[in-house]
Amino acid sequence: MLPGMRSIMTAHACAMPDSATAASALRVLLAAPTEVRCGRFEAFLVESPDIELAGWTDSESRAMQLFFLLTPDVTVLDWRVSVSQPARFVGLLKRVAPYARIVSVVPAQDSMPARAARALGADAVVTADELPGCLREMAADRDGIPARYL
Repeated sequence: MLPGMRSIMTAHACAMPDSATAASALRVLLAAPTEVRCGRFEAFLVESPDIELAGWTDSESRAMQLFFLLTPDVTVLDWRVSVSQPARFVGLLKRVAPYARIVSVVPAQDSMPARAARALGADAVVTADELPGCLREMAADRDGIPARYL
């Protein structure tokens, strides 16, 4: 294990569910500020047994590391993780893992972060209010989730 990786895994990887839940739940990696994870989104996850928070970080570089460590079904990227270049991570991840399923959370559908995320290949571009519905649809359509390793 690389130096520093243990602390990343300990701090940001969520508890593993039992094997029955793990087999059926949509595993989500969330790259977002702390305030996004807390509150409504956390309540949504508690109420959604078919969606599991596999890991969380507030850093693009940690999100890339956690993507390969945790192999989530979906990576959710909030535009506030990198305000100066809000869609950069979408392009980086699609370049090294074209099979990655990415949901980009943006301030508005017609915003610059939304346009950039679409241009760089985000699978879905949603506002924070639209995120729960988007994840519910993805959890229901598990056949639409690409294989983790091609």
